[in-house]
Amino acid sequence: MRNIYITFLFLIFCSMAYAQEQAKYRITYDCDAQVVTGKTNTYRWTLDIGETTAVFYNNNYRLYSSELAKVKTQGGDNAMIDQLSVISGKYFPKNDLQIVVGSPDKGEYIYYKQVLNSGLKYVDALPVIEWQLTDSTKTICEYECKQAVGSVYGRTWTVWYSIELPLNYGPYILNGLPGLIMAARDSEGLFDFKAVGVENAPENVLVSVYKEDSHQKCTRKRFLQLRSESEGINKDQLVDRILSQRTSGEKVIVYTVSGTDAKVDNEVEVPKYNHLDKE
Repeated sequence: MRNIYITFLFLIFCSMAYAQEQAKYRITYDCDAQVVTGKTNTYRWTLDIGETTAVFYNNNYRLYSSELAKVKTQGGDNAMIDQLSVISGKYFPKNDLQIVVGSPDKGEYIYYKQVLNSGLKYVDALPVIEWQLTDSTKTICEYECKQAVGSVYGRTWTVWYSIELPLNYGPYILNGLPGLIMAARDSEGLFDFKAVGVENAPENVLVSVYKEDSHQKCTRKRFLQLRSESEGINKDQLVDRILSQRTSGEKVIVYTVSGTDAKVDNEVEVPKYNHLDKE
C-alpha cells in the first residue's frame, strides 16, 4: 500500500475578542461547490443571525474538530492520529471558514480561515454591492423571492432574496438587499447556495466563532498572499516553511500521519481550490 502524509500544525496566537450576542434566527444552506478536479461536493452551511451580528459557518467542521479534540484529551496524540481518517470521513465534506458580519463595528466583518492548518483572521469593511434588481420571482422554502445580480471580490452572483424576511444577510458576505438572500449562484457555476431551512435559533445559541483564540490577526492583503503561496506545495516544503517562518514565542508541533491510497510515496501536494473570493 502507498503512504499518505498529512501535516498538522498547531499554533498558539494572540486573540481578538468580540462581543457575542444571542442568536435569533438560524438559516441553513446547502452549497454545491466544484473543486478544481471538476468534482462537486455539497456543503451544509449555517447562518446564525442576532440583533446586530451574524455568523456564517460549516457545522461539520465544528463537529469534526470537537470530536478530534475529545479523542486527543482521552487518549493523547497517538489516539488522535489513529482516529483521524475515521473522524474526517464521518464529517465529510467540511470547511473551516467562519465569517462574522457586523463586528467589531457595524459595516465590518471578521473572516476566519486556515492556511496550511494555521488559523488566520482579518477585519475588513463589508463590501457595498451594487445590485441590479430584476422582475424575476420564484419560491424558496415557501417564501416568495426576487432576483438580483451583483459582483463582489471578482465573482458575479445571481441571488434570490425575500422581502418577507427583512434581514440584511445571506451566505458568505453577500448582503445589502431588502430581505434575506435565500439562494446565490456565481456566474461560473462553481458555487450554488440554496436555503433549505429557515427557523428560530435554538435556545441559548450565541452568534459565535469556534476556537476564536486559535486564529492569528492579519490583513486581508496578507491573508490572500499567504493563501496563494500555500497552494500546490508538497509536505516537505510545507514543514520547511513552517519551521523557517515561525516567530519568537510561537509554539509549533508538527505531526506526520501515515495512511493509505496516496498517489505518490512519502509526498502529497497541498491541493488547490476554487475560492469564494477570487481577489
